[in-house]
Amino acid sequence: MVQFNQYDSQIDLSAVKDYCREKGRLCHYAKDDIFVHQGFVGKYVGVVESGYFKYTVITSSGKEAVVGFAFEGEIVADSYNSRPSEVTINAGADSTVSQVRTIEARSIFNDFFSNNLSALNGALFSEIYSRYLELHRKTPTERYTELIAQYPQIIHTVSLRDIASYLLITPVYLSRIRKNLAKNSGE
Repeated sequence: MVQFNQYDSQIDLSAVKDYCREKGRLCHYAKDDIFVHQGFVGKYVGVVESGYFKYTVITSSGKEAVVGFAFEGEIVADSYNSRPSEVTINAGADSTVSQVRTIEARSIFNDFFSNNLSALNGALFSEIYSRYLELHRKTPTERYTELIAQYPQIIHTVSLRDIASYLLITPVYLSRIRKNLAKNSGE
């Protein structure tokens, strides 16, 4: 899949990924297994080797909302500090991760972040702000078609329910969008 998280291509994260692959262990997560639980400090950082992970929060109505993904080749982690996580990260499908305990990797992370913190924060902010603005600039149909155009494999990898949640629409509305797009492309 094309790189989903654009900050990953803007910042050279190879030292962190290499460390996870060389010093870590390959772990399997079954679909829905939790990597980090909201409200708890994350114990691991890793590189997704297969499958994918979804980042979720619980809404005020008690429902799960998908706020992000980590696909093959991307880092999966909440943060590199010792604060409780604002999100739950769980496997969206059977997945494998080259992971290290965050505490064991503290020195590589401290070195990496001391040299790259400003650039990393800038790249993260830029990506998050851009996604936020797209919620206001574009209709749900435009957001869906852009998502599928940029990441065509996502439709075969991620459930429609999770795609709908990520786009901040209901699964029923996403179904209508898909039906209308199919009808319009067949005319």
